[in-house]
Amino acid sequence: MAAVGDIGIDLGSSNIIIHMRGRGIVRNEPALLAYDQSIDKVLFYGADAYRLVGREPSHIQVYRPLQNGVIQDYRMLTSMLHHIVQEVVGRRVVNRPRAVMAVSAMANELEKRQLIIGMFDAGARRTQLIDRPLAAALGALPVLKDPYGRLVADIGGATTDIAVIAGGQIASRTIIQAAGDTFTDAIIRYVRLKHNLLIGFRTAEDIKCAIGTVYPLGDASLSLPVAGRNLISGLPKQIEIFRDEVAEAMEEALRQLIEGLHGVIERIPPELANDVFENGILLTGGGAMLKGLQEAISEEMQIRCITADRPQECVALGCGYAVEHLAELMELTGENRRKGT
Repeated sequence: MAAVGDIGIDLGSSNIIIHMRGRGIVRNEPALLAYDQSIDKVLFYGADAYRLVGREPSHIQVYRPLQNGVIQDYRMLTSMLHHIVQEVVGRRVVNRPRAVMAVSAMANELEKRQLIIGMFDAGARRTQLIDRPLAAALGALPVLKDPYGRLVADIGGATTDIAVIAGGQIASRTIIQAAGDTFTDAIIRYVRLKHNLLIGFRTAEDIKCAIGTVYPLGDASLSLPVAGRNLISGLPKQIEIFRDEVAEAMEEALRQLIEGLHGVIERIPPELANDVFENGILLTGGGAMLKGLQEAISEEMQIRCITADRPQECVALGCGYAVEHLAELMELTGENRRKGT
């Protein structure tokens, strides 16, 4: 039986979000840490580390331990998990909480085992892993055994996990590289090529959030002042970038995302395709908050497209729901059968 204090964790490439039973979302931090190479010590985690991005001294490196769903540095990842989870659950000898953690399909069995060990060291007595799109679906529509097919596109920072889910099982799935960071990187390239101006990732992210859209919405002449380094003179320079320019910059990333959705639908049986047409496409993840995205997908695919109410938190909310229904989850994933229970 789930107890107050059990946690659900969305361990993403961009953010780590934690849901605690009885309290809701208790942490939403950038999945970053700042490491001082000169003294072999982690100085900052989360938001504190994010403030250093693009401004870090030569002896400090800002790490993103999980990239494209793959563990890049296990030591740094476990350090980050240990710090953030212990901040949430505290140091407990008894009554350690259970946890459900969402993982990418790109994580191999060894990496999954390392994550479970890392969670035990961080203070969880037991950790159950769950696929990200299933967790995202449960966060938006908390029905574990819904028999009807639903297409979920969880648009994270580094990857987009697209799956058709029916009866708590994944019927078809693909992972593509077109995600939130892809749209941001496209803005950086566009500004560099068109305006000979080099801007940083954080600046491009601010542009995307402030005036970025992939569908004609509002005033196309809306603009934003942007400062960077002139690639010709080498000096600082400020320009005005317009909303229609940002939309043009992100066209290719949008096309890749739509192709990924097409690919998943093409592989499912006709009955599931009918369910998807009836239920629409559900967008979750931080990347789903990009303005005009659901309208662009709906128009291109001729299928109703909706964005979850709290898209960035859906996976963590789904993990929180799953920890309350752990026996059902284990039955669906076959854990009980493997253990002979």
